[in-house]
Amino acid sequence: MSTVPNTPDEAPRNYVLAMAQPRRVGGRGPGGPADVDHAVELVDRAVAAGADLVCFPEFSPGPIDADAFYDAAPQLSAAAKAGDVNVVWSANERAEDGRYHLAVHVIGRDGAEVLHYLRTHPATIPAEETHGQLTSPGPEFGNFVLDGIPMGIVVCSEMWTPEVPRIVALRGAEIILSPAGGGFTSLTRNWQIINQARAIENLCYVGLTNNLWGEEQGAAMITGPEHPLAFAGREELVVATLDLDRVRWLRGHDDSIAEPKPFDSIPGLLRARRPEMYGDLVAPQPDAFDYLTGTARVVRA
Repeated sequence: MSTVPNTPDEAPRNYVLAMAQPRRVGGRGPGGPADVDHAVELVDRAVAAGADLVCFPEFSPGPIDADAFYDAAPQLSAAAKAGDVNVVWSANERAEDGRYHLAVHVIGRDGAEVLHYLRTHPATIPAEETHGQLTSPGPEFGNFVLDGIPMGIVVCSEMWTPEVPRIVALRGAEIILSPAGGGFTSLTRNWQIINQARAIENLCYVGLTNNLWGEEQGAAMITGPEHPLAFAGREELVVATLDLDRVRWLRGHDDSIAEPKPFDSIPGLLRARRPEMYGDLVAPQPDAFDYLTGTARVVRA
């Protein structure tokens, strides 16, 4: 029996996904209303391109500084409702312990919030490189349903921890959205390869995007379980149509040695597992990163 929940019969067979890769008006500063206005413009462009969902990068349109005095929610909720489109955006928010959460907001077509996801695996960047802003890890993975389609959120470097997208996929996600912050230009190729690998091994679609802080090459892309669909380059929007029936076929069938093969990724991977052998994945790890202090644990011999 499959570990993946069944998709509702009324779920769409195709879906148009847009990943927004905005040039930040405020640069690396706190941003502000201008970045929100620009985000609304990109929502309108996505609607004109026929998008069902548009996803913005990590802490976009922000604020990046959780203490900044602006709220993007009203404008983006209004844009979602006006365009009959789902909108995913994020910001840094103050946590109850005085630190910060990277929060992703999923807004439905009616302008109401569907999910408030707190990044579970914050970036392991030294505190001195983040102006001392320590980030609290969120408690739950980012699974949700939109338009009858199971989806998930995996933020930035969370995609490099394969257990995160794997669990999100095992919980049914056919589309995984990966909003990244950016600032990893020299890693762009491998970042895209990692996202493509996650789509292949989890038999799903992955949408990646990041902020354009300057003149760097963007990493935004949409990739599927068998091949990439589209790359943004330095464009601020990349749009592709997802064949969800294909994901469901791949997840519902098994491998075969027959040639020619009717697939370009091994089908049935989410069922070809032996969880009883994976205890090492949850065993205590002495040198695990300490998310409570924001420092690496060092184990000396």
